[in-house]
Amino acid sequence: MMQHDVVVGVDVGKSFHWVYAVDQQDQVIYDQNVDQDERQLDALFAGLAGGGKRVLVVVDQPKNIGALTLACAVRAGCDVACLPGLAMRRAAGMLPGDAKTDHRDAQVIAVTAKAMPQTLRHVDTSGARADLVVLASFDRDCLVDRTRQVNRLHALLAEVNPVFEKTVYARIDSVFILALLARFGGPWGIKTAGRAKVTAWAGKQKRVPKEALAAVLDAAWAMDHQPAGAAVCEQIVIPAVVARIAELTLIRKTNQARIDALLSADPTYQVLRTMPGVGPATAAALVTTVDIDMFENHDKLASYAGLAARTRQSGTSIKHETASRAGNRQLKNALFLSAFAALNWDPQAKAFYDAKRAAGKQHNTAIIALARKRLKIMYAIMRNNTPYQT
Repeated sequence: MMQHDVVVGVDVGKSFHWVYAVDQQDQVIYDQNVDQDERQLDALFAGLAGGGKRVLVVVDQPKNIGALTLACAVRAGCDVACLPGLAMRRAAGMLPGDAKTDHRDAQVIAVTAKAMPQTLRHVDTSGARADLVVLASFDRDCLVDRTRQVNRLHALLAEVNPVFEKTVYARIDSVFILALLARFGGPWGIKTAGRAKVTAWAGKQKRVPKEALAAVLDAAWAMDHQPAGAAVCEQIVIPAVVARIAELTLIRKTNQARIDALLSADPTYQVLRTMPGVGPATAAALVTTVDIDMFENHDKLASYAGLAARTRQSGTSIKHETASRAGNRQLKNALFLSAFAALNWDPQAKAFYDAKRAAGKQHNTAIIALARKRLKIMYAIMRNNTPYQT
């Protein structure tokens, strides 16, 4: 890493930041707060970088309230980086005192950045990459919101009739089931409409799975007791939830098309897409959060993603491994979902998962193991910039 004349730690805040700057002789050259104001930040960084000094500005939050600070630092010719919050808290335990103040947080950031530069994370401030990060973050939010709405739909249908919910469970967010619920509201609406009307409606839809239609009709006609509140639920709440799921599905489809267009010229993104189960969201997560040159091997990357087992050892008698609770949660979630999707697209992934299940592993444990195995391949793809090979 480049040697810097001045290292600046910035504990960012909504109204003001605390700035702590030290030089190579560990002399404190700035230690006070500065308003969240563009002119003040420009003047501060220009002064620190005066005389051709090489300045490194490190923040604890690179987005949101820290974005203006980074922009001003880059404009002044400073290098920028981020010290993740968890790393900062652990580093704070190695310094004297246990106070939690803005001043001490800024000091911890600067001292850690100077003494342990390997703890820092790269911050990409280029315009194209910033657009990609914003879109990827928005797409993750939409995914979380859509999952919440699907879970809500499960709960609503279980309240109306648990047998019906069990019947549509596996394909509850399919185009056909969502259209059916949007039109009739639920099992009681289907039963009220009658088999003939529902069948006639289904005949006008595209690609209707006949077995699913038959199962839905059988489940609806097997009901006898209508619980209180079912009518309002089917007439108002369920259609609203279904509409929201459809809206989020369309938004995500548009987001992924935009992400794909932004990364169309990125060779790493393109070779990642050749791997079964790696869609635009997963490939974008890897491209935007992983600098492959920072990781010596796939084990280091797995640890960063929170997929590596955590070893505990004391002397020679105590040694065991547990699932990691640390790591980049967004990347871990993307890899988990990618491994789950690979079960439908990659026979080797399905065979590995089935073997883990046959060995007595729970579903989530087997998926995590598969994600870890797949990440080893992804690491090789990114390091060598070569397409996936079976």
